[in-house]
This record gives sequence, C-alpha cells and structure tokens, in this order.
Amino acid sequence: MVTHELTFYLAAAALLILTVESCVKLLKRDSFGVTVVVYITVFAWYFVDPFLNPEEYDYLPPFLLGQSYGQVLLFLIGFRVVMPVAARWILSRRITGVFAMQRLTPEQILMAAGTIWLLLFAIGIARMGGDVIGAVFPIDSRAGVTMWGRGAVESSATGFLIASAGYVFNAVAAFLGVLIFFQRSPFWRVLAGAMFAITLPYFFLEGARSHFLAVLLPFILTYLFYGRHPLVVRFAILAVAFVCLDQGFRFVTAFRATGFRELLAAKNPYELVDEDLRQSGLNMIQELCFVNAYLDSGDSSPAYGARYLNELLNFVPRAIWPSKPLIGIDYAKWRGFESAEGDLGVSTTISTGMIGGGVLNFGKVFGPVAAGILMALWTGLLIRWWEQRKSLLRLVLFMVGAGLTFNLGRDITLLVLWPVIFAYCFVRLTEIWATKRFGPVPQVATVGPAGAGPVLAGPLSQ
Repeated sequence: MVTHELTFYLAAAALLILTVESCVKLLKRDSFGVTVVVYITVFAWYFVDPFLNPEEYDYLPPFLLGQSYGQVLLFLIGFRVVMPVAARWILSRRITGVFAMQRLTPEQILMAAGTIWLLLFAIGIARMGGDVIGAVFPIDSRAGVTMWGRGAVESSATGFLIASAGYVFNAVAAFLGVLIFFQRSPFWRVLAGAMFAITLPYFFLEGARSHFLAVLLPFILTYLFYGRHPLVVRFAILAVAFVCLDQGFRFVTAFRATGFRELLAAKNPYELVDEDLRQSGLNMIQELCFVNAYLDSGDSSPAYGARYLNELLNFVPRAIWPSKPLIGIDYAKWRGFESAEGDLGVSTTISTGMIGGGVLNFGKVFGPVAAGILMALWTGLLIRWWEQRKSLLRLVLFMVGAGLTFNLGRDITLLVLWPVIFAYCFVRLTEIWATKRFGPVPQVATVGPAGAGPVLAGPLSQ
C-alpha cells in the first residue's frame, strides 16, 4: 500500500539524499556527518515495517498513509534546515574542565566505572535475595522478578530510587562496553570485557529490547570506529552480529511475557517459535497514521507542548507530585488497550514515534517540524561531544548518546535519555574534580586505543 503513495517516494528520496550527504561529510571528516544516525533511525522506524509486515497496512486508508509520509518529509526538511543553526549554537557554548580529563588514564576511568558497576550489581543481587544466578540470568523475564523491576506506577520514594539505579546501571554497562577498546594492556581489556559480558544477559533476558540496545549499540559503534580489524572485516562481523541479534530478538518477543524456562529446556528451541514470526515494534509509520486518525476523531486536540512538558517533568517522584500525569494513557485507551487490571488502566502503553509525538503536541503541520527541531538540538549536542573527543570520557559520552538515538525513534522522551543524562552527570563531576586537581591543560591529539587508528575519527571541521 505505501508504494502507491507519492509522498512515500518523496520522503524516501529526501532521506536517501540526506543520508548520502551525511556519508560524504563523514568521509571528509566533517562532524556534520553525525546526522547520519538520525537518518538511519528514520529509515528503521518509518520505512522498514511496511515491507516486513505488509498485511498490517492493507486496512489503512490511503489518504492516511499519504498524509503520514508527507509528515515524515516535513520532519526531514525541518531537521535539515534547523540542524546547522542548532549545531553552531551548541558548539558555541563555553566548555570547562574537558581537557583536564586527559590527565586521567583509561585504566583509572575503568576503575571508577567498575566501582559503580560493582556497587549497583551488589545492590541488585541484594534485591534478588542474594540470588546471583537469578540476577544475571532473569529467565522468568517479565513473569518474574529482576534486579531493577518495579511497579508501573510507584508512589514511594523507593520506586524513584530503584528506577534511577536501573538507569545508572544501564549507563555504566554502556560505558564499560566502550572502554574495552581503550585499555592499554590485556589485563584491563579482559577485565572491562568480563564486566560487560556479565551484564549483557540481564539486559537481554529482562525483555526490554530498548534497554539491551542502549547497552550494545555504543559497543558496536565504538568497534566500528576504533576496532583493530580491517574495515571490511569489521563490517562483516557486524553483519553476522546483526543476524544473531535479529534471531535473538525473535525469541525475546515470543517469550518475554512468560519467561524462557520452556525455551531453555527444549531440544530444538526453533520448534517453539512460529516460523512466520517477524520482528515487530518498528511500526511507527502505522502509529503515525493512528495519531492522525486520533486527532481527526475529535477525541483529542494538539497539546501545544503539554505532552513534551509532561515527559520533561516525569522525573519528579510521585511521592512529591501525587497527581503527576500518566504519559500516553489517553492514546492507549483510544487504541483499545483499556484494562481494569494493573495500575495504569491499560494493558499496555503505545509509543507514538518521534514524529507522532510531535503531531500530538503541535498538530499535523507544525508537529513534524517541532520533532525535527528537537532531534536537531539533540544531534547538535552529539556533535559537541564528538568535537570534544580528545577527552576519553567525552568520547564515551558521544558513543552512549549516539547509541540511544535509535531508541528516540520510538519516542522523544527522557525515559530513553536517562542513561546518558546520568552518564553526563558522572562525566561533569569527574571533570570538576580533575580540574581542581590538575588544572586546565592544553588540547592534545585525538584519543585512540593503543595500536589502532580511528576510522572517521580525525580532526573534524565544525
């Protein structure tokens, strides 16, 4: 159905042109090429699912599909127009303490991150009643308990602390994955790799694919940029990893609600998975159609930024703000997921996508542009961190943020960005400490792992 719409081809052509532009800038070592992560995100969330699950689009009215791809085009135009302005403004902000961090060795940074990891890991095991195996391998997934599991609506301060600890654990795990490539001796590389590997099963088996990607994608990006293998070998390894990830997520989708015990006990696990089961959840163009229909129905009107504000203030504990709005519940009920069971009043919440969220906030025309502006500001921040990569911690911060960009395609929300926010707090506190101890130091060469030169990581122009 989507291939019958003119706006589909216009949006696809715009996306292709902009992606090629970003790739060319990357090859020229221009930091504006960082925008390619946004274009990959748009492609994955808005162009893939109609070809994976075409039957899901047969019942959608053609005018809704045409309108929605027109909004994708508006998003791309708004993003590309605002991006240079946003980048210049963010890059012009004053920086302090960044280069004092060059006095800290990769091993010292690993020790600091490892200490936080060990502390949180110990707390998580304690919350599991001392069950180390259950903490590392939560095979009951959403049907059981996990280290940082909690109720959907927590009104106590404890719930806020548990959620914060979970995000910090996510951030420090992503940190460890990036730091592996910068350790200068086999012992420290093995230590970082061991902590990272121990953590991965938890994020995979808990059932939230976005959490697993938030940990894994920074590792993958760092390997792509700083891996020691030839570039062709790196791409080949990443292709194999993608296939494995695709197959693994099929099992997660099928068993996260009931747990993996039956799967682990089976002689042939593939017999338990429907061979026709395909990846789900990338259907943000479908949700964009529903969002437009939701506004057309008269059951809702543009919130003029109120939904974004609710997302921004969502960090306030419910113990302090008992009447804090529940995010997205009205839309989930309209979509037919209302339920008397549970705390939320719905059986599940529905992501509207980064463009759909803009439409719900500012309408069908200005909404996609507003979403593009937000993504431009975020990408400008990523470019700033990339330009500061002479500091290893800033480079790690960039990798963590770039890895989270993919998850922003599902929703522009702090619920996605909390890991990098906590990581930024750690970096700034460390920079303040380093500045007081060492004082400012002159800029030096770009950081890189011993014995390897970064690909696409030379001195870039702003």
